[in-house]
Amino acid sequence: MIDFDKGLGAIPKVLEALQLRAKVAMHNIANQNTPGYQRYTVRFEEELRRAHERGADGSTVSPKVERVTDGPPGQNNVSVIDETATLEKVRLMHELFTRRAGSYYQRLNKAIFGRG
Repeated sequence: MIDFDKGLGAIPKVLEALQLRAKVAMHNIANQNTPGYQRYTVRFEEELRRAHERGADGSTVSPKVERVTDGPPGQNNVSVIDETATLEKVRLMHELFTRRAGSYYQRLNKAIFGRG
């Protein structure tokens, strides 16, 4: 589990990864009827986890786009249901991380100025 207070510096990278993941999912959906199209995915969480295990700052981790080549060769492997689920997950995670950052800065503002 990632310690959110320690990982607060990684929030901009998390939001960047979420934005990229949404773009990739929309690109995959746009190519759902393209013969032979192989979908893309974004790898980020496992790299972030490894960085935290090493004690590195999460802000050094960048999301990576990779092609998924599962399924029969020459066949389109896009599932609109999976891509739509990815977009919903991105929305929920974006809300979680923006609220987490907002809460932190609201507490910081209260500590500095004595008001919320």
